[in-house]
Amino acid sequence: MKMRLLSAAAVVAGMMMIPVAANAAPQDFDLTNDTGYEISSIWIGEHGQPEWGDDVMGQDTLADGATVHIHFPGGRGQTCDWDLQVSWTGYNEHPQWTDGFDLCTISHITIKWDKDTKVTSAEYE
Repeated sequence: MKMRLLSAAAVVAGMMMIPVAANAAPQDFDLTNDTGYEISSIWIGEHGQPEWGDDVMGQDTLADGATVHIHFPGGRGQTCDWDLQVSWTGYNEHPQWTDGFDLCTISHITIKWDKDTKVTSAEYE
């Protein structure tokens, strides 16, 4: 009898976790701004595609040193490889990475800007 109760409790607990897991897309990640500038827009595009779609930041701006969670509603399909483009407040350059980020394995991206060399880079984990 105890074994059946334990098994039933495990099934119920597992069923309670299903809606939470269904809402989290494998491509969701946190983005930290370490550029020295305020970010006004963030676009995510499927790797190698010319379309960027809408700004995905979810807030007006992202201050230097701040982090924002980027959520992919519905998981954005089956692909894991995405390119990233940002726009800084008061600055017209749009750094872009065309080599793609594997957002199914990356959970955090920190973008950096070297104003001396004008090179944008990213660290990720």
